[in-house]
Amino acid sequence: MYEIWLIINTFYELALANLGLVIGVLVIWLALMVVTQLKKSQPWRKGVKPALLVAIVVWAVSFALVPGLTKSSFANVTYIVDYLVVAGVAAAIAGLVALFVGPLYLLSKS
Repeated sequence: MYEIWLIINTFYELALANLGLVIGVLVIWLALMVVTQLKKSQPWRKGVKPALLVAIVVWAVSFALVPGLTKSSFANVTYIVDYLVVAGVAAAIAGLVALFVGPLYLLSKS
């Protein structure tokens, strides 16, 4: 339980430390959503499949790269919680990419 609380607290502290980046990404995503809605592009469900396909690829690549990007390696990832953290960070990256790919795909098709 301590590891879960530590991960949540770390995420919160990192978000606060990078508040400008978090707000910037949120504003860009909201603007993209507004533009997509104003263009009356295709239904949202048509952008889900491409976004998920891209997210799966991004997750796999991120899972392999995250330990190196954090100046670590898979040699240090020995505990199941370590693997879950790497998978979670990769999932967060993939989810963020998918949030942008879906609307961009719809805009490119309209």
